[in-house]
Amino acid sequence: MAAAVVADGWAPSEKVQDALRTVPRHRYASERDLKTAYDDLAVVTRLDGTGKPTSSVSAAWLQTGVIENLQLEVGAVVHEAGSGGYNAALAHVVGPNGRVVTGDIDPYIVHRTHRLTTEAGSGDVTAFHGDAVLGVPARLVPRGGFDATMITYNAWDVAPAWREQLAEGGPLVLPLEIGGYTRAITFRRAGDVLHAERFTHCGCIRAQGEHARTIPVVDLLGSELRLRFEDGDPAPTEGLEEALRGPRHEIATGVKMGSGFYFGSLQLYAATPLPGFCRLSAHREKGTGVTLIANGDAPAILGNAALAYLVHVQTRHGDSPADREWEWAVHAFGEQRPWLAQQLAATVRAWDRDVRDSNNPDLTV
Repeated sequence: MAAAVVADGWAPSEKVQDALRTVPRHRYASERDLKTAYDDLAVVTRLDGTGKPTSSVSAAWLQTGVIENLQLEVGAVVHEAGSGGYNAALAHVVGPNGRVVTGDIDPYIVHRTHRLTTEAGSGDVTAFHGDAVLGVPARLVPRGGFDATMITYNAWDVAPAWREQLAEGGPLVLPLEIGGYTRAITFRRAGDVLHAERFTHCGCIRAQGEHARTIPVVDLLGSELRLRFEDGDPAPTEGLEEALRGPRHEIATGVKMGSGFYFGSLQLYAATPLPGFCRLSAHREKGTGVTLIANGDAPAILGNAALAYLVHVQTRHGDSPADREWEWAVHAFGEQRPWLAQQLAATVRAWDRDVRDSNNPDLTV
């Protein structure tokens, strides 16, 4: 597992590589067998009464990447929100004079982390019980703030305490949901402002406690289609099912991509400026053939009894990946379909012109 993570470039520094090879991951994923623990996938360690995961050990590549992005120095004091033990143990790169303060909203997880890190001899890990949104108890916050902070669950907002308890110039890494698309974003504090420096595609267990929220969804056509309104109340959908059974309007955007091209910034770009944005998913086994959605999930916008969404259509085939090509297209339904389609197509073209070749979007908090 360590060799694979290092080979993929997630652990370029020797001290993080050493931590990855030294810390026994299976001790922090004792609910699963050895093969599962070292498969470099997320390992669920706790479920609620409905069977929903509430705690896990994230994939090793992601945890290692987060530790690298924190750029920890020997002697640093680190805050981890959302506990489990393995991440805190990885952070032993801070050395014997450093410390990791890790908290969780679930007292069972706090006890588990304390027990596992104690058994492993990680005396520099302090586990406490509390809602991360409220911050760390004052007695555990170092003078001047934490040298680094990592949030280990999906958050849809940034708690003021995370900035206030972070030292000036210190990094904060958190999985932030933007229009339902999650990125582990590395921020750096400059006064009252957090500046984003790096984005990593990821997904973690969602927030509990004061940051918990329910995502409104609307099922259509006997649950063949589902609309997710990630950032607010659901928009009206009266007349939409009838529109979906009507004619489909299609626009080719002219924006093309090759095999393996990462288009994550297009997702974020579409989710940010477009009014009526939602996410459309399809259950093809229920299929009536009314729609075609790439990868089962598509950015979409709603109008008045109208809907437009993005798909990518293969325009060039070939035996090797280098010979294949896809083009972004828009499908739209309802009386407003030409206008909605043009609006969504214009967004894709603007992304292609202004954003596509840049590394990350600009983001400040």
